[in-house]
Amino acid sequence: MNVLITGGCGFIGFNLSMFLKQKGFNVIAMDNLVRRGVELSREILEDRGVEFVHGDIRNIEDFSNISKKIDIILNTAAEPSAIEGYKNPYFDFTNNFLSVVNVLELARKNKIKVIQWSTNKVYSGDKINGIKRKELGTRFEFDDEKYNDGIDESFSVDGNDHSIYGLTKLSADLFCQEYANAFNLNIIVNRFSCLGGEWQWGLPKQGWFSWWPIAFVYKFPLMYIGWKGKQLRDVLYIRDICELVLKQIESIDDFKGEVFNVGGGVKNTMSLIEATNYLEKKMGFKPKIKYEPNPRRADQCVYVSNIKKVCSTFNWKPKVSPEAAMDNILNWAQKNKELLDKVYK
Repeated sequence: MNVLITGGCGFIGFNLSMFLKQKGFNVIAMDNLVRRGVELSREILEDRGVEFVHGDIRNIEDFSNISKKIDIILNTAAEPSAIEGYKNPYFDFTNNFLSVVNVLELARKNKIKVIQWSTNKVYSGDKINGIKRKELGTRFEFDDEKYNDGIDESFSVDGNDHSIYGLTKLSADLFCQEYANAFNLNIIVNRFSCLGGEWQWGLPKQGWFSWWPIAFVYKFPLMYIGWKGKQLRDVLYIRDICELVLKQIESIDDFKGEVFNVGGGVKNTMSLIEATNYLEKKMGFKPKIKYEPNPRRADQCVYVSNIKKVCSTFNWKPKVSPEAAMDNILNWAQKNKELLDKVYK
């Protein structure tokens, strides 16, 4: 099977490319190489036998650079920051929505299957933050028994507080559902919560969980923005993501626009303070912490995915705890510091 991974040199795309290559798939990684660090990922992928195509999915013509017939597209390409979109909404529009329409048009014309990377930001910050919550010593939690298992797929996507990022991802999410039904396409939409793992050349705005251990290795300051660092997320480790996507690839013929909330679920949650405390014990020092009392616009104080649907549908569940994931990222950062120096020094 020929698998095209858009954003193939980004955090998710890179790990999926290596994982699926090891599983025997023919993998084509497509990336525009605009983000720092991705040129290192390209070198590693090509050394592992993954075919690389330089292209930007905002330009539909760039798909002509692909010589092979594609069976399935894993669309991991995006502008991942919920912060930057307010500075330049059109940039988010082209990266996160127009690009997906290009992918869907390619799929429609060639009967290609698609797995789309969506996000918990399709749910309005106002509506998520409107759920009753309680404050504990190191975290906030939902305090409404209706959400004991987290947010499921039936939660309303209405509202005007998604962030520009979330709005563009929601638009793409709905387009995927519509195209699947209208044009009889096999499409799965995954609304991911907090993801973490090795090989993420990022900053907090692109994924705080992976940034925390890197910041400790370099003794960079940490930033708590709103809620005193007690904001809570369910965390999903990259290996668990890859295992799920493999199962979805194997059964995608059964799905036409199905939506799944995907994360670590209620058993795998961590707040910023808890991540800091954990790494302080591991590393033996306290980092400098900066406090910004006001939350970012459209941010969610507590978000935990209800993963019952995705677990039962694909006979899958997360295996790696946030603590074990943090250990793995920390070990990777320490062992590959010479490589990371090219990005962070």
